[in-house]
Amino acid sequence: MMAKGRKGGTSDSKPSSPDEKSPMPEPDGLGKGKKGSGTKKGGEAGGKQPPVPPTPEQFHNQTLDSNLYRGSRIIVPVDLQIYVVEGQSSTDVYDLTQIFDDEERDRPREGLQQLAEGVHLHWSMPDGLMKGEELHDPDEALAEDVELSEMFSFPHLPDRWLVTRQWKLPSGQNAATAWVIESEKQTVTSLDLWRASSSNVALTALDDGIPGNGDDIGWTGTYHGSQGRFTFHENPGPNVVGPLSYSVAGWYNNANDDPLMCPPETTRGAWMDMMQALGWYVPQSEIVDIVNAKTPKPNPGEVGKNTQGQGPLRK
Repeated sequence: MMAKGRKGGTSDSKPSSPDEKSPMPEPDGLGKGKKGSGTKKGGEAGGKQPPVPPTPEQFHNQTLDSNLYRGSRIIVPVDLQIYVVEGQSSTDVYDLTQIFDDEERDRPREGLQQLAEGVHLHWSMPDGLMKGEELHDPDEALAEDVELSEMFSFPHLPDRWLVTRQWKLPSGQNAATAWVIESEKQTVTSLDLWRASSSNVALTALDDGIPGNGDDIGWTGTYHGSQGRFTFHENPGPNVVGPLSYSVAGWYNNANDDPLMCPPETTRGAWMDMMQALGWYVPQSEIVDIVNAKTPKPNPGEVGKNTQGQGPLRK
């Protein structure tokens, strides 16, 4: 099996302007209908009828995320790494969770594991989301047992991820399948079965969203540390022949978690300062083009009528 990665990205909004954590659901309705039991009164055929597949428009509406911002967005690249395990893996791996915790780091590594067969994906967060702002005066004395989250404030991390696999069928036609990861819930759902849901847990560079886990600045940096949040595992099976191409794209379930989301009255200069603080850059000319494209144009007047200020009659 061959797999190749494709850099994914997180989707950030402009202002006004491995291992499997949950099994992938199986498609409903195929091969599960009961056999017919003759003819019912009125001539109706008995037995359960197979479900009617949705039209493309119905599928689009069913899988649409109502929480997703629909305005112009900035795509920030992330680094996607892929590791393929064919057959029985002979490579031992260590669970490198909590690598910045003193007790965990000093503990001898035990319980070597082997990765499950299939394709394992792990992606890193954009650098801009891994930089925190100090909350205290650097000259102020702090208690020794103070948590990192009490010392620094970090941006929220995207908590919805679309993972797409593309490949070619034996006929030469292109094929694709996709899943949605809800990071704070550590769930994986096939795109055709996924429905948008609410979330009340925010992930940051320090907080992995798991109750009881302490602050750890390194949890996103390893496969096991971010397992179920920023990882994906699948076994395509023998009927899927490579090469396979994977892409990952993330977004925020709650628009207010987006570091670039701000009130409509925010000035362009203030918003550009926010971009600069994150280390991201978009030419101002592109922003002006987007704003101009969305600005209503003056009504040129009806054909055959002269409107004041519009010049001669249009023909």
